[in-house]
Amino acid sequence: MASFIETVDVSAKELIPDGSGVLIAVSGGVDSMVLMHVLHQLSPKHRWRLVVAHLNHKLRGRASDADQRMIQKVAQRLKLKITVASWKRDRAAIKKHGLEMAARNARLSFLDKAARRHRCTHIATGHHRGDQVETFFLRLFRGAGGVGLGGMRQVDDFPLNSSLKTSRLLLTFEKIEIRKFAIEEKVKFREDNSNQDVAIMRNQIRGKLLPYLQRNFNSGIAHQINQSQELIGTDAEFARDAARRWLDAKGKASFGALHLAVQRWAIWHQLIELSIEPRYDYIEKLRQSPNIPFSINNCQILKRDSLGTVIIKRTPILSFRSNKMNLSPTRQWAEVVFSNIVIRCRVSPSKPNTCDGEVLDADQVGNNILLRHWRPGDRYQPIGMKQSIKLKDLFTNAKIPAAEKREHVLACTERGQPFWVQELRISDLAKITTRTRRFLQWQWRTV
Repeated sequence: MASFIETVDVSAKELIPDGSGVLIAVSGGVDSMVLMHVLHQLSPKHRWRLVVAHLNHKLRGRASDADQRMIQKVAQRLKLKITVASWKRDRAAIKKHGLEMAARNARLSFLDKAARRHRCTHIATGHHRGDQVETFFLRLFRGAGGVGLGGMRQVDDFPLNSSLKTSRLLLTFEKIEIRKFAIEEKVKFREDNSNQDVAIMRNQIRGKLLPYLQRNFNSGIAHQINQSQELIGTDAEFARDAARRWLDAKGKASFGALHLAVQRWAIWHQLIELSIEPRYDYIEKLRQSPNIPFSINNCQILKRDSLGTVIIKRTPILSFRSNKMNLSPTRQWAEVVFSNIVIRCRVSPSKPNTCDGEVLDADQVGNNILLRHWRPGDRYQPIGMKQSIKLKDLFTNAKIPAAEKREHVLACTERGQPFWVQELRISDLAKITTRTRRFLQWQWRTV
């Protein structure tokens, strides 16, 4: 039976070319420490130039510093070059992505810079088969597609730099095999107590979900998941590559004739090239509704033409208009120009027989009217509705474009409540009732 080192060597020949510069990502745990020892033993044979890299996240106080000291001592004993750095917590990144993701992004950035500085073409990590299973569930809970559920590959492009390769030489090994090698070879390592923190999703999967599934459903479920990952991943990669070939072809088949999976991947590739997150809802809207644009934020609109090309239109960043005007209706007709409309109004003691416009309850409106534009948080209750809703939602339901709704004029009561909105029904609070004693005649037209 081949030894642990010999088994790693078989895949190492394919994953890392002889003579390469290899940056070893070492955390201090058993996986990465075993990886460092294995690469050290194989490096003379393959003429690898090894550099150890460690980022101290400073998340566990003295324990984090002890990890760093141990790694430095072992690297020195093995006569390996080492580069270390400490993470200064980025509060903005933590607020946006969460602590775990912010720390991961910092680690990737550190490894990318270290590889460039030391002229390494490969970054070796200590991921193993157990990590694959945990990754499957993490991505499943996030709604990942086939490539994501397919898990990690033994060699892949580094996330931040496609000229770098990530090599996972231990990916076919179980955790128990790695730990056994560490014990037999007296490899020093440190246990990370944060791996027991159940607030971290990966730890919940490892410590709760997997043991439950193994006890109650299938003791060998990890192997079955690994097998499914291989099947799912290769199928998805085939569809992804077919979509790429379709995009690059000169004489294309029609988009509608493509397999559903290839259609999705064709859109996915284009969104990536446009630097847009390839969200499932974006992809499905583009796939199902050609030539129908939709906004993804305040300044970007997407659509797909009938040929399958995704088009992005950038619009100016929209802002809320702050101009306003006071209006005090009397029995005489008054006319004012505000923004893009002309408003005429007067108060009458009796209900007019005919009116070219709206008739409202003048007492509910009050003697002073404020004309202004839509603001964030405005609520409105059109006549016939039982309660008020966000004006933003009313504009959306009326299919009023983002730029246009910022131009629309609101008329507000003395108490600041909108009672009339341009192109919408009058407000329920200003409607005529049997108790109405004064009537506000309200007319408007665009300039």
